[in-house]
Amino acid sequence: MMFLPLFLAAFPCLCAQDAGLDEIVCLRNGRIIVGEIVEHNLDGLVVVSAESGGRFALDWADLFPTEMERLQTTFGYKFESVVPMVQGDRILLTNGLELTGRVLRKDNRNLEFRVRGITSVIPLSRLAGPPETVLVEAATILTPEQFYSERVTSIDATDPLALFAFAQDLEQVFALEFAEQTLAQCVALAPSDTALLRRVEVMQARLAITIANRAEAEAIEHIRHLIYRESYEAAELSMAEFQSQFPSPALASDFSDLVDKIETSRAASLGKYLARSWFNRVVALLKRKALDREASMESLMSFVEGEAPLLVRMRLLDELKEMKADLTVEELDALWANRIEYRAKPHSAGYGDGTWVLGEDRARAGLGDEEEEDDGKTPQQREMEERMRRFQENQDRARRSSAAGSNEATPEDWWRQAAVTERFQFLLAYYAEFSGDYILRLASFASCNTCTGSGVLKTIEVGAEGGKEKKRKCTTCQGIGVRRKVSFQ
Repeated sequence: MMFLPLFLAAFPCLCAQDAGLDEIVCLRNGRIIVGEIVEHNLDGLVVVSAESGGRFALDWADLFPTEMERLQTTFGYKFESVVPMVQGDRILLTNGLELTGRVLRKDNRNLEFRVRGITSVIPLSRLAGPPETVLVEAATILTPEQFYSERVTSIDATDPLALFAFAQDLEQVFALEFAEQTLAQCVALAPSDTALLRRVEVMQARLAITIANRAEAEAIEHIRHLIYRESYEAAELSMAEFQSQFPSPALASDFSDLVDKIETSRAASLGKYLARSWFNRVVALLKRKALDREASMESLMSFVEGEAPLLVRMRLLDELKEMKADLTVEELDALWANRIEYRAKPHSAGYGDGTWVLGEDRARAGLGDEEEEDDGKTPQQREMEERMRRFQENQDRARRSSAAGSNEATPEDWWRQAAVTERFQFLLAYYAEFSGDYILRLASFASCNTCTGSGVLKTIEVGAEGGKEKKRKCTTCQGIGVRRKVSFQ
């Protein structure tokens, strides 16, 4: 995580560089003061009005935000620096965890992976895909010493401005002593550049505060890295320890920033984890269920609509304990509802030749994209009709299953004869449409390969009176005529 500048101690007042020049100072309440800025420090400034001669002592917060940024930058209290970024490697493990660091070595069996000062050997069998090259904040994957060693050779040691920018980067990655050394080089090269020296002076004072309170600063930096590694439970324990160890911290503002940040960061991490892991948990569960060749379709559909979503949630809650031990199902659902914000990928699945098992209404729903007319029914009436429809479908399936001596195919006939991949695809498509966990983006249709979409097979019987055409229900699609496929997110 980036190291935030510490503006916490009182600094000596600095005289305005261009004494005698009037400034137009815009205040947050809309008032404008025209006058000379005679004093300023990290807490605020003093303006003497050119009109009345009155002396106004202002906090930085009294100024209009853009005015505050302009003057703080002018006087060296705010720096236009960019968080130092470096090239890293991101790997996704088969258990859904994502790691960012540096790949040091790779052979046919293992991958050597380093995150800051910790090096791990990861079997290639645990990788869900090849490493991905990414640009990340330097402090997340490098120690201060590693960052300094990588960057120092590329800095022009004769350019004071380049050295000052490098010192800012070093401060942000917590390489404090290296930043001090670099600032000393900068001062030696630019003894007459008052604007640069003013900024160096402010930065040196800030570094001195941080170094003087190193124990606090290191504890805060440790908490930042725990948050970055998504170890939020450990971060909260460390925060409690910090408050116990430092009841009146000198760096209270920086600690307060972490308190504000941890919940928003945790919510984002939880949301991203669900966005990339929910589908995988559903797939693992349904693949096992697809192996049960003797199950009844009624029990399978009931499982997918009722029990499966609960099992997925229980698995995810267990996996997310390290991020939030007391995470509830309601919180999980709220995060999952925002999955598109966290870049959840769209997926697709098809019922294949088992489309007819859904029943004609469900199998052909959305075919032709006809607009539904308002029938004037209340939501309660529609819910009751849906329950009755499901009850009738269950009755029909039971009747077909128990039809003794009948040649009519039953859903169980299709299930037993279908390949395991077809059975899995059917369950996944059914989960996407009817579990309530996904949004249906599109339903598409393909004609049955046997009857080319007509739903019937035609034969010609030749007799004494000539040929006679006979029609019978297609044995593949059972008269439905289509194979249904859904896209969901």
